[in-house]
Order: sequence, then C-alpha cells, then structure tokens
Amino acid sequence: MRTTMGLIAVASLAACGAPDLERPSNWTELEGWASYEAESLRIEGVIRPAEGAQEWVVEGVDGLTWVPMALPEAFRLETLAVEADVRLRPDLLSVGMPAELVEVLRIRPAPVDRGTEGGDVSGDPVQADLVDPTPGHPLWGEWRIVGHVTPGMSAMSEPRASAWTGRAVEFARTFARSPNGECLEPNYRDRNKAVDALMSGEFGVPASSIPLVADLDVVDIVEVRCAGSGWGAAGETVILLDRRRALTPWDGVFFELRRSR
Repeated sequence: MRTTMGLIAVASLAACGAPDLERPSNWTELEGWASYEAESLRIEGVIRPAEGAQEWVVEGVDGLTWVPMALPEAFRLETLAVEADVRLRPDLLSVGMPAELVEVLRIRPAPVDRGTEGGDVSGDPVQADLVDPTPGHPLWGEWRIVGHVTPGMSAMSEPRASAWTGRAVEFARTFARSPNGECLEPNYRDRNKAVDALMSGEFGVPASSIPLVADLDVVDIVEVRCAGSGWGAAGETVILLDRRRALTPWDGVFFELRRSR
C-alpha cells in the first residue's frame, strides 16, 4: 500500500475554514460532507479504469495512485486530467484494494498548465514563478515543499515530515492554505532579523544546523495571522530566502519551500 509520501498538495478544511464556505462555481460539489477526522489533500492526476470492485483510479502526476470513493459520473472518463481535494480513508481499506482509498470532497478538470514562450515550465518548482498570477505581497502564490531538515527535537516523526514533500503551501490576499490548515482571513506581517538571533532566540537551534541560512546574515520573515490571531498551522511563519525559496518551521521541522506559481 502506498503511503502519503510525495503528495502534491493539501488544503485542510479545519483551522479557520469551514465545510460550508462558499466554493468556486467550477467545482463539482458532493453532497454529505463527511465528519471523518483526517487531513485533506489536493491531488492531481489522470482518471484510469481499474479492474475489480474499484472501477476507477486517479493516476497521480507524482507517481502515486488513488482510489476515489463516489467518483461523479461526469468524471468517469479515461485519460481525463483532474484536480481534487480528498480525505484519506484508511478505516475503509479492504483486501485487494489497488491503492490508497480517498473520499472525494470536490473535484474539477485540471486547469490548463501555465507556460512561457520557451515551453511549459509549470512542473518546474524553480522556474514556474516566471509567470506570477498573484501580484502583491512577495509571499503570495503557490509554493511546494521540496525537502526538510530537523535540527533538534521535533514533535513530528521523520516519516510524517517526509510525507509532506511535494505538498503545496498557498498564500493569497483572501486565503492561506498549508498541509494542515486553511485560513480565510489572513493578515501578513513583515519583519527582518539577524539569522543567528532568529534561530537561537526563537527556535532554539544554531543557524549552522540549517544549511540554507547558515551563510546568511539577515532574513525577511512573514508572520501569517488568521482573523487577528495566530494561525496555528504550517506556514504561520515563513522565512524568505529569496523570491523563489523559503523555509517554514513547524513542530521542530524546517520545511524548504520552492515557488511553483
């Protein structure tokens, strides 16, 4: 059975969001939002037929395969590219299941890839920010988790931290999303601080233990507040290294971010 390692993205419906919030008109909503407590994930892939009791699977662009529960009839088309928010349902696994079972919360045909005159760079986490659809704050846009470092004690296990690789962290004027939270009223507070003072004073680790900041003197920091208070999710604090790279600490782990949009 595949694990959650390498997931494309996530958007938890907990935190400051709620299941009954207004959804974009191009989403296909499913009735009966489940109360099953688990992180929700955003997956991207292609619909493929499957053998056995499960007639359809989503073949993810990250190489993972998913078995969608209650896939809407309109989406049961071989080779259809889709984007969906789903919840893992390990409680419903059965013998012979070809891949991870997921509960579909919302689904739509995948958006057309963005590119440049020199070719499509939408899949490149470094170059994709050449097309910036969200002007404004330097943090706004989509970032991908591409790695992590755990310099000291952590409340998050190594397998769980590794499972976040490939997931998206998104920031915009009206929302912020990360692997474990969504905020619909974000406020962005900027500051800067000497690297040594930041790492030792606020995180209790030496700057030398984090290679990406070890050679820097001062960094810009963005604090994401939600509805006037702490967000309480990964992405709450972002250390900007440059316009393409950043770090976000959570539970003792420093996740490396690369801008993807």
